[in-house]
Amino acid sequence: MKHVRTLVLGALPLAALAIGFVARAQERPRSAPEMFADSCIYCHDAGGWGTRSLARRVPPGEAELLKRKDLPAGLTRVVVRRGIGAMPPLTPTDLSDEELDRLARWLDDKN
Repeated sequence: MKHVRTLVLGALPLAALAIGFVARAQERPRSAPEMFADSCIYCHDAGGWGTRSLARRVPPGEAELLKRKDLPAGLTRVVVRRGIGAMPPLTPTDLSDEELDRLARWLDDKN
């Protein structure tokens, strides 16, 4: 009986962990604006480092990603996965391929 109790008590944390994984798997996918806010806005808002850096390389008014008029989805995918300049690459662990596709399409369609 003592062994059964120990086994049950030892299994409780594992069960709680498994429930957490299942709950996360059932969450709705993040929207593109949510992903941008979570992963990009810190550097690519109006005054962010990435925006200031891009301002030296692109035409006036095109540095802020949310206001850009020429941001093809393919370019976004390559830059996000490979990184560029001081921007580190984001791995599929950071942003899944599906999320990246959704974000890249949103930025392309938005502009």
